[in-house]
Amino acid sequence: MDPPPKIGTVELQARTKKTLALLLVALVVVVAGVAATVWKLVDSAEPTLPTITAYARGETVTVDPAQHCNLYLEDCVENPIGQLDVPAGYPLQLSLPNEIADAPWRIITVYGDTQTGQTYIDGAMFEAGARRTLTVKSSPELQLLGVEIQLPSAVVDEAGEPIAHAVWAVKTF
Repeated sequence: MDPPPKIGTVELQARTKKTLALLLVALVVVVAGVAATVWKLVDSAEPTLPTITAYARGETVTVDPAQHCNLYLEDCVENPIGQLDVPAGYPLQLSLPNEIADAPWRIITVYGDTQTGQTYIDGAMFEAGARRTLTVKSSPELQLLGVEIQLPSAVVDEAGEPIAHAVWAVKTF
């Protein structure tokens, strides 16, 4: 008695099997080559420092850190201070990346009295994850002169306060 016929199977010739095996090997080599190239490009790319986005009166600027060091205030990088015109009475809106918002951070605001020229400094500390955006208000009498976003370091000053290891600054006048 003959075995029952196989349904759905295809008998390939030896030459066809060899060709398919070579194509499969070539495909694996190409995929491995592309993966290795992508990995090398990503691995060799310089890490970028986080930036903040500042917005006022229809204009947006991306601000690099004015200073960025490691947690022990080593390996520092410096950049120019950001600039965005914010007339007296207008707000400044800030958007923070995860690298800042997911850590404890503080904001320092500097205001100028438009009548006397006297300056005032204010600030606030935020817990990790508390805020990703912030609106800094001003009034016609107190013009916003600038802001700093600071990330504390592992180094403290004489009073026991952490010194900022990263600072993003925006001049607004």
